[in-house]
Amino acid sequence: MSVRAASHVLLIAPRDYRGNAETAESNVFQRSVGDEELARLAVLAIEQHRALRNLLVENGIRITVTRALPTTPDAPFCNNWFSTHPVGPTGSPTLVLYPMLAPSRRLERREDLVAMLRSWYPHTVDLTEREQAGHFLESTGSLCLDDQARVAYAAISPRTDRSLAETWARSLGYRLVAFQATDDGNVPYYHTNVMMFLGHGLAGVCLESLPERAADGLASRADVEASLTAAGLEIVPITRAQVLAYCGNCLPLVTDDGEPVLVMSSTAWRGFTAGERARLSARARILHTELTAFETLGGGSARCLLGELF
Repeated sequence: MSVRAASHVLLIAPRDYRGNAETAESNVFQRSVGDEELARLAVLAIEQHRALRNLLVENGIRITVTRALPTTPDAPFCNNWFSTHPVGPTGSPTLVLYPMLAPSRRLERREDLVAMLRSWYPHTVDLTEREQAGHFLESTGSLCLDDQARVAYAAISPRTDRSLAETWARSLGYRLVAFQATDDGNVPYYHTNVMMFLGHGLAGVCLESLPERAADGLASRADVEASLTAAGLEIVPITRAQVLAYCGNCLPLVTDDGEPVLVMSSTAWRGFTAGERARLSARARILHTELTAFETLGGGSARCLLGELF
């Protein structure tokens, strides 16, 4: 079995890149730096984003790219406000728009980009009005999707509302597996995709962050393992230390020749052991590049920078 992978992605190039204080409260991966280091990382982000784009193009991944607005420092993390689905609830290509926690991030849902996506995906599921009620679900940051088994995995956090995830699953025809995933300080991971990835027959997941017992209707560690195994996925356990190295923030893609690849940062590549890299490489060719500017200031890595266009 293999989780479906895209061959086309959206990228938003950084502009006036900087940290975002609004998102830092729920994202412990972000780091504050001094003015001199901030200026250095802002320039580095442009260089590293360009290197990521070049890596994808050179390896046969189709890209659509535009530039961020000066008012949207987190815009390069473009997977959080939309998702695309070749067959949605009406049977036609579907665009889903999502409610986001930080008001500054809601500006990323630009009219021009939404209009472009709607031209490709004629049916829209718009959940953004739920922002007004304080219910948030940040797309494929909040949801890790097994499209073949029709299962959505969600780590509940301030950015991932359980009731809204259930609504999403009913609307899109998925079974929801919701759980609590915490770091070693018992703080919930802000997004599911920092502790879990699914792709090319693999399930990288931080099992040690999951509870041993189910509670309040949320899945236990054994429940999550059983669901992944039932879907035919090979589980690659990731430690909490590896989560901090962004080993969970990988994205499966397919090249124009149909070759499976797994995109990650060089930080993540170094975070995997040689044996783990061999297991991953047996399923997909690894593509990696340095993304330290985004990891430091934004608390996100390769998967966060790529919006899948199915």
